[in-house]
Order: sequence, then C-alpha cells, then structure tokens
Amino acid sequence: METALTTAPELVDFVAEWRSAAPEVQLAAIRGALRRQGIAQPSPDDPARAGYEIQLFGLAALGRDEADAARTWMDAAARRCPFD
Repeated sequence: METALTTAPELVDFVAEWRSAAPEVQLAAIRGALRRQGIAQPSPDDPARAGYEIQLFGLAALGRDEADAARTWMDAAARRCPFD
C-alpha cells in the first residue's frame, strides 16, 4: 500500500513566494508567518538538541541559531513542494 505525503497548501504558497528570496528576506518572511501561526523557540538545554527550532505549516526544523534554523526549514520546505 502506498501512502501519499500531502503538503499543506499554505506551505506550497509560502515556498512559491519566498524560495528565491535572499536568506535575510526569507528569515523575515518566516518570522512574520511564525507570529501568525507557528512556533519558534530555543531548544531545551539538552546538548543533543542544542540550537533553535522552527515549527511552521506542519514542518519542523532545527538549527544552531534562528538564521540557521530558518535556512534548514526553507530547504526542507522546498523539498516538500512540487516545483520544477
């Protein structure tokens, strides 16, 4: 049995709009979206999870800091979206 991975339409729209923007512009767009509907937080003090976590549109990413987490999140989001 095959399972299709569905991608939230909001994620597709967000990636379509911001994927070609400069990293600092992507970070600003992610911050704006997070204020409306996501979670961003420093990870727990657990050394195995040190860093910063972003959860937005059903997708989570971890990075060393906010900018790294945003880059990681955008890369993962772009891989989930069906663009050519």
